[in-house]
Amino acid sequence: MKKLRWRLFLHFSLQFISVAALMVIVIFLTLFIVIGIYAKDVSSFNYYQAKLEMISVNTGASFTKFKMNEDWDREFEKEKIWVQILDHEGNVIESGNVPDELPKKYTYQTLENMKETKQLQDYSLAFYLETFYETPYLFILGYHDEEFLFLKQLVEDFGTRGTIVEKDLPKVEALLTNQNGALKVYGSDKVVRQTIGRANNLEEKALDVFVRDAAPDIFSTKKTTYVDTDNGFVWELYTPDENKEVLKLDAYIDLAKGFIITGAIILFITIVISIWNGFRYGNPLFVFANWLGRMGNENYSEVLTERERKKIYRKNGKIRLKFKLYQEVFEAFHDMAGKLDASRKEREQLEKTRTEWMTGISHDLRTPLTTMQGYGNLLESGQYDWTIEEIEEIGKTIREKSDYMLHLIEDFSLSFQLKHGGNQIQMETVEINQLLDGMVEKYKRDITFKDYILSFVPIQSHHFLYVNKRLFERLLDNLIYNALKHNPPGTKISVILVEDYKRKEIQIVVKDNGVGMDESTIEHLFDRYYRGTNTEEHVEGTGLGMSIAMQIAKLHGGEMAVASTKNIGTEITVNLPAKGAEVKSISV
Repeated sequence: MKKLRWRLFLHFSLQFISVAALMVIVIFLTLFIVIGIYAKDVSSFNYYQAKLEMISVNTGASFTKFKMNEDWDREFEKEKIWVQILDHEGNVIESGNVPDELPKKYTYQTLENMKETKQLQDYSLAFYLETFYETPYLFILGYHDEEFLFLKQLVEDFGTRGTIVEKDLPKVEALLTNQNGALKVYGSDKVVRQTIGRANNLEEKALDVFVRDAAPDIFSTKKTTYVDTDNGFVWELYTPDENKEVLKLDAYIDLAKGFIITGAIILFITIVISIWNGFRYGNPLFVFANWLGRMGNENYSEVLTERERKKIYRKNGKIRLKFKLYQEVFEAFHDMAGKLDASRKEREQLEKTRTEWMTGISHDLRTPLTTMQGYGNLLESGQYDWTIEEIEEIGKTIREKSDYMLHLIEDFSLSFQLKHGGNQIQMETVEINQLLDGMVEKYKRDITFKDYILSFVPIQSHHFLYVNKRLFERLLDNLIYNALKHNPPGTKISVILVEDYKRKEIQIVVKDNGVGMDESTIEHLFDRYYRGTNTEEHVEGTGLGMSIAMQIAKLHGGEMAVASTKNIGTEITVNLPAKGAEVKSISV
């Protein structure tokens, strides 16, 4: 069964691991969708920054080398943008749709100026620093900012004196109208010097100076700034934001499709495995159910029908692969059927023995009754003149037979009471050393046993047991009396108390060096139905003594064990565990 336990453990563990793996996939898919939604939101805030981060995520790369996707060039050309990837030294290691006039290597000063102005030649810039790898990589996205070029041209044509002069205002207003824009001009002291266009398009809140830098595309208007280095004037152009369109997440959509297909495949495999498992586990259970039904009808000989046997076993007698998982179970069923069949035969034998025992008991009762009846008829007939000695002998015989019958009836009653009414027994606390010492002394004082050597070995502390004193004395009486009556004079009989600290038990050992017992007698010693019942034998008894002793021991939560060797002696041990009786100990 140990192999079956491990096989079942591994089998079901693999199934749960598979389910766990499926859950991990679902979690990653969910995470991916969340990231996609987040990227979608970010794209609506800052179009070109989100676009660059999207490019960095989807750039084909190993851990040592970047490679731009082949279809990026077409997309960059369509969107009129270019991308460069710089290593830590400023070298361009990969690019897409880059104009020829752009450098292939950047210095520290050039990059610092690009970071501050976000401009390179006529291109506006977006940056993304990739720090996942051992050394950082910089992604640069460039695009033509038409508004910036328009504003730059406007400053060059009309801003030579700091502000737009009166005569040029109609021309500038016409240009702004074409752009659907407005213009603000600040002096070097940050004071508004001139406003051209619709004023309501130019109103901004205080924190918008930070918000526009982090998320420029959440505004309906685009703010373009140009600093005139000749006089320090700042020109701000406000135009409608055309980049508020949501970024197309083509790469995320492709990955999502891949996950959906993968999920569908996993679902299909899971359904197939579930159906397979249903047949795999259902068929053996159906066989087991039929098996149990036959055993319930006590049909132990037909463990498997011929059809089931062909279904489970091959022609060479080996079990089929689909039933291999339950090999130990089938073996256990065969073993159980054999044991149940043996148990039935044993029960039938016990019933036969009980009948024989009752016949013997009837003989036990009939023999003394016949003797008593015979003496009674003789006394009643008056045909004889009995002497006093003869009458005394008849009275003695009648008394002995009556005592025997009385003991037999008492043993019947006690055996029945112990078997069916043990929970009604009254308990009390007794000191075990004192109880056993008193019982051994009783036998020592009996002149009938003067030729036997009795001794008692107590334990070195007072121990109290929670017992029924009358029954407990009966238990000990049976053990000591059996040792006396079944052994010849001169036999040494010892009653020993032992405290087993490790097993938390108190042991009562009745030991003798007498004739001993053979294996058959030991095997049936506590059997209620095992006794040669003949009242004419030298050793008389009801045949219930040791059975009653065992029942009393069990009633007190204990067990009995016997060890005996022919012509060497017998040792009977009563083990009383602490959990079976209330044990109190007081050191002396």
